[in-house]
Amino acid sequence: MDLGHGHTLQFTSWSPDRELNPQYDGIPDIPKIGAIVDTGNGCENSIMFDLPGVREVIGPDRPVWQVQSWEPLTLSPSLLCPLCGDHGFIREGRWVPA
Repeated sequence: MDLGHGHTLQFTSWSPDRELNPQYDGIPDIPKIGAIVDTGNGCENSIMFDLPGVREVIGPDRPVWQVQSWEPLTLSPSLLCPLCGDHGFIREGRWVPA
């Protein structure tokens, strides 16, 4: 997904092979568990969404983003790249520099 300002986003999913990972037997697949955000500066960052089942998969301490709207995509809070310092919001499917 082209967010503008050189940024792109690709959704990630979670669907483990439960025969190999029986510890996830009671957790349903999550078609959009998070995303990879490319800053256009040579950095890619992974974010996870605050959805049912996600904490069971990623644990209690990893940060999560609230999905305020899927279409167009709006997330909260802002995203900050720890490597290049790029900082902004995803609002109505667009990158908004902070």
